[in-house]
Amino acid sequence: MSALEGPNLLKQVKNVSRETEQRLTVFHDLLLQWQARINLIAPSTIQQIWSRHIADSLQVFDSLEGADEIVDIGSGAGLPGMIIAILLAENGSGRVHLVESNGKKCAFLNAAIRQIGLRDLGVDITIVNDRIENALPKIARPKVVTARALASLNDLLRLTEPYLANGTIGVFPKGRDHVAEIADAQRHWDFEHAIVPSRLEDGSVVLKISALRPR
Repeated sequence: MSALEGPNLLKQVKNVSRETEQRLTVFHDLLLQWQARINLIAPSTIQQIWSRHIADSLQVFDSLEGADEIVDIGSGAGLPGMIIAILLAENGSGRVHLVESNGKKCAFLNAAIRQIGLRDLGVDITIVNDRIENALPKIARPKVVTARALASLNDLLRLTEPYLANGTIGVFPKGRDHVAEIADAQRHWDFEHAIVPSRLEDGSVVLKISALRPR
């Protein structure tokens, strides 16, 4: 592991409190333990959990612009939803729904919430063990819906249309093919969007989508 592949890497993205850094370290260590039993992240990224997953999720948090009601769809290992919840704990408030259909991944999320003590820190965090299509109609419209490494932008807009057409902001990290993804989505949808460049990887971005309407 390089010298930067650790908590010190976070400073490239965001200054966090010592308590938050400790909670993120607990999450990192627990993710490594569970990865030995179930496939939470791509095996090729195990040595880059801080950079590829945790620090990248911090960038999503910075794009929330203070929103504290979040739905993370296809949450998987809680990226970015768990990281967002850990950061919201600094203010002792916030509501986060983690939507994940895989029961084993939900077991990991429950373990992480307990070990970090998020609910004792004032964060209302809920795990929804269901398919996205079934879960979203049961969740009150949040301020932000997010997803990371889940689907193409066009498919994300299809899944989240009931939210994004009614005032919710979509915050979606994307890689170097984001220009093509936007162009493809614009064949099917009208929407406003902003592009926030990644501070970790050239060509990667965070997309902010709003005012969604089908063409």
